[in-house]
Amino acid sequence: MWFYSIFILTLSSQYVVGQFGPYKQASNYVNVREGAHMFYWLFYTTATENYTERPLIVWLQGGPGGSSTGIGNFEILGPQDEYLQDRNYTWVNNFNVLFVDNPVGTGYSYVEDFKFLTVTNDEIALDFVELMRGFYKDHPEFNSVPLYIYGQSYGGKMAIDMAIRMREAEQEGTIGSNLRGVAMGNAWISPVDATLTWGPLLLAAGLVDQEGYEAIQAAAKESERLFNEGDYAGSTSAWSNTQSTVFRHTTSVDFYNILTKMQVRMSDTTKSAYELSRDMLINNVPYGIENSRQDAFNLTHFMNTDVKTALNIPEHVIWGSQSNAVFHYLRGDFMKPVTDGIEKLLNETDIILTKYNGNLDLICDTPGQLLWVDRLKWHGAEAYKQAPRLPIWENGKLEGYYKAYENFRFFWINVAGHSVPRDNPAGSNAFLRDMTSFG
Repeated sequence: MWFYSIFILTLSSQYVVGQFGPYKQASNYVNVREGAHMFYWLFYTTATENYTERPLIVWLQGGPGGSSTGIGNFEILGPQDEYLQDRNYTWVNNFNVLFVDNPVGTGYSYVEDFKFLTVTNDEIALDFVELMRGFYKDHPEFNSVPLYIYGQSYGGKMAIDMAIRMREAEQEGTIGSNLRGVAMGNAWISPVDATLTWGPLLLAAGLVDQEGYEAIQAAAKESERLFNEGDYAGSTSAWSNTQSTVFRHTTSVDFYNILTKMQVRMSDTTKSAYELSRDMLINNVPYGIENSRQDAFNLTHFMNTDVKTALNIPEHVIWGSQSNAVFHYLRGDFMKPVTDGIEKLLNETDIILTKYNGNLDLICDTPGQLLWVDRLKWHGAEAYKQAPRLPIWENGKLEGYYKAYENFRFFWINVAGHSVPRDNPAGSNAFLRDMTSFG
């Protein structure tokens, strides 16, 4: 039986905390800019009563426009799942977990006018720094606690510029944080590389024939051509057309796990390819699929009723109502890579950078990740290439492989698609322990 209660605590910093469920938590809004209000939801670890003895992990959902407080919390790694049952592998067992609805306009975060939405990854990062300043003001006991940012999909892309801006703020003394590491989970780091490898992966897996492969590659190369010409919004549109081409030639493969079995209904919607791709990335559910899961619809209702009331969310805020606009305003930045930022972090900081990937993912497939990793220009590039690729054993079972040199590492996770923490919790323990010493 799900238990929730509603109460208000006014603390010395004059912020209001709502309570949903039995787990110790805190939530609040931070005004990151004029007209822009970002929401966070903190769950304190259950590992120890002295919660500051454990690291703080920020979880960032993808999209852009996917909600961490909804999808990341209830569907992936929060203390209870979407069926309101205790999740035995929740990260709250070992860490303090901060779910952030980011960028502004996502989930419970909102803007007073669309002109306040972000249009670049750096704008997202600057808002995040302001969010964290507000968080540390509310919770100063976390100032010296090791901080790790974990971003899935587009969240991994956002995390890179966030780390750069957070480290700058730390060096300037304008934020009391202790950033130690960033993890990119099945991340949208180099979009062109990912898109160009969909066809070869599907062909090798037997999910398309030669004709289908050639059609997918032609669409992908059009996205690459437009990107190279500097037409970034056009490249995004061509990317969505590539997705549609994949669906047509595979009878709607699950972009999040190519081996998932499901009942398929070819979509008869009037939405464009761009709108369908946007909706899939925001809601974390493939389109054109008919099965027993109605999570996206149920979650929207749930977040706008029980959860909204319990967390004291303002009545005018509708969870997820601005998400489509969030995606649309970032269409000119969507296909841009953040590999330059990764090189900057590797060459100029000691921040640990972890790249982990579920090997059954398509949208951010492992072959596409390996392409940009091999091109990275940093002082340890050659040594990393020569480093051994070692097995990951968990409870006597091979869960994947890893390769590391200095502060960069890559984890290949078996039996996992786009959401590794949900698909393979045991494999996730390996990269969590490697970065934080816990898990």
